Amino acid sequence: MFSIGILGFIVWSHHMYAVGLDVLVIKILSCLSFHSWFIGDFSINLFSLYSLNNLPTILSSNVKIDKYSNEEIKQIIFGSLLGDGKLELSSRAVNARFGFIQYKKFQDYFLHLNSIFSMFCSSSYCTYSYKDPRTKKEYTNLNFWTKSLPIFTEFYNLFYSKKIKIVPQDLSLLTPLALAHWIMQDGAKATSGGLYICTDLFEAEHTIKLSKYLTETFDLKVTTPKAPGKKGALRIYVRVSSLEHLRSLVSDHMHPSMNYKLGL
Repeated sequence: MFSIGILGFIVWSHHMYAVGLDVLVIKILSCLSFHSWFIGDFSINLFSLYSLNNLPTILSSNVKIDKYSNEEIKQIIFGSLLGDGKLELSSRAVNARFGFIQYKKFQDYFLHLNSIFSMFCSSSYCTYSYKDPRTKKEYTNLNFWTKSLPIFTEFYNLFYSKKIKIVPQDLSLLTPLALAHWIMQDGAKATSGGLYICTDLFEAEHTIKLSKYLTETFDLKVTTPKAPGKKGALRIYVRVSSLEHLRSLVSDHMHPSMNYKLGL
């Protein structure tokens, strides 16, 4: 009987985690449930009264305070999904989760982004190394995954079609803040003095749509040259004449380690 009870709690906790419930909340609820089953109704009433009255205090110690508003968080998610961010929605999951991978050489920016998303995470980031069979060199990557949450399901429905990442119809969340994170992830300083934004992953028509939005919304002079290595793919090139204007748009949102992409 005792073993069945323990097994039941483990299965229940796993299901609660899978749908994105905070780990601390799961622990509290599990404790309440076990206490009720093992000791009895009278003691659980007293314990529940104390715990639930003090729940805001207990949870507040686990809340990660950040300087970004909810709307700004959405803009950062949007810019990251145009860049190196990805979403995963498994067949058994109710909600999607967000993941991000970066080379260790860019760890300063990675840690900055990880701190922003830490409110959505239940564990720390991971580090792993691998050997590239082409170059025979060893590389180290950093990555983190969030919990599965409704906010990421919302973005999954915008950015994914048949599990392939696309450019959404609505680009209104592509603000200077979102643009800064997109540049920090996919931007590359050109030898000509301008800036490339590597959009190789997207279909050419989607890259053209993004370039038009940058021109019409931010008055940036851009072109869409062919991307090397992928047939039919295009990149966005911000001309040197627009670089100063681009800096004025995004410099307040750039992490210092990524300013070199803007020639700063």
